Amino acid sequence: MRKFSRLVIPTAMALTMAVSSTALAEPQSNPNGPYVENEQNISLSSYMSNEELAKTLQKLEASSKGKMKLEIAGYSNWTLDGYKTEEEKGDPLYVVKFGDADQNKKRILITTQIHGNEQIGTEAAIDIIQKLSSGGKEVDEILDKVSIWIMPRINPEGADNQFEGKWYPTRYTLQTWLPEKIGLPFDTKAPWYYNALGSERAQNNNGTVVYGIPGYDQNRDYNPNLDFRVENQDPAEVAQFLNSKATNNSNNGGFFVTAEARTVSSVFKEFKPDVYVDVHHRGFNTVSDEDNRSVPVQIAAVVADPYTDPFTGEHYEVDEDVLKLGKQVNALSYLALQRGLSHYGAIQKYPDVNLPGTALGAFALNDTAIMLIEIKGQSQTLGQKQSGMLKETVKVPLYEVFKGLADGSINNVDTKIYDDVPESSNRISDPTTRDNDMAF
Repeated sequence: MRKFSRLVIPTAMALTMAVSSTALAEPQSNPNGPYVENEQNISLSSYMSNEELAKTLQKLEASSKGKMKLEIAGYSNWTLDGYKTEEEKGDPLYVVKFGDADQNKKRILITTQIHGNEQIGTEAAIDIIQKLSSGGKEVDEILDKVSIWIMPRINPEGADNQFEGKWYPTRYTLQTWLPEKIGLPFDTKAPWYYNALGSERAQNNNGTVVYGIPGYDQNRDYNPNLDFRVENQDPAEVAQFLNSKATNNSNNGGFFVTAEARTVSSVFKEFKPDVYVDVHHRGFNTVSDEDNRSVPVQIAAVVADPYTDPFTGEHYEVDEDVLKLGKQVNALSYLALQRGLSHYGAIQKYPDVNLPGTALGAFALNDTAIMLIEIKGQSQTLGQKQSGMLKETVKVPLYEVFKGLADGSINNVDTKIYDDVPESSNRISDPTTRDNDMAF
């Protein structure tokens, strides 16, 4: 397992004390930041390394008195039926289980840190695991009716990536496209979501860091056909598909070339959850021209259109009852964060997208209600600033969803509440005017 160096991410220069013209301007949002200025050191030291995450999960299981079961679902480079990129199996992919896959109970699956530089979701997940493992009347009532499985870091390699001897978490997994290993011609083009250089947006928009380890955006590697295995397809057909920009793009499902995506999908197939929640990070918005509250989180119940598998011809659509439950889950989450005219309640819908290759898209097309949670800011833009508040925007709604699934009150939530959540708008830049497109 890679060791983690608890260091501040390096920058080219220290932040000067000079007052910029930006600081004198009218605030873009309320609260206005805190943003990270160009050349300012970013501390991520409070976030857990893979080693620290493993130790924390093991301690929580030991103290849970049997409520929590910790398992290794797979590894970042190896699964029992999976695509092997190296001889070593890689880092463990943990699943925390509260309850089993009992089809007579409601079931919710939660994943975090599908992108390695999106840490707050994992920290929030640990807080939730701690609360559920500690017990108590309310927790016991929830777990009597609801099974909750949590995968608190599904991109451990990106999470513990190193650059120049320092910790530099990245969006991508760390794997190499080797088409000949799966029976394809050696010159077959990689899936469109492959990062051949091994690069990441640099801190504070200071160019690009090339860390030199190729990898994939795991959240494009899923497929509505959960049994799809690229090595089992006709090689000529796959090569033709990948070598054409008309087909090798985001309109189609991914290729399950990463062990991470295969592992998460295997957990999904075992558990058959009613609800799937995936936690991400994003950029910065205000609510509207009239409401300049900074949006802490965006949500979504829909991320994929009807889909036809180009290899099998099988058609997938989101079931109406599944979509209704998804809207109710998102609506209840929205209501849970309404605390007067506070920052917490400044919620928007995530922009309309059609991404069948995402975990959320693939699972929604397999009869599971979904919720996308997009927290504002990323490693390169907020560091660990506001982490306490932003963790609340994950923990509070999820706990309300647990209770709503347990007592059935989720079924009484009006879907119109979700429909009326403000659409994504009023994108803003922080004082360094960095680009924050990289999110879900």
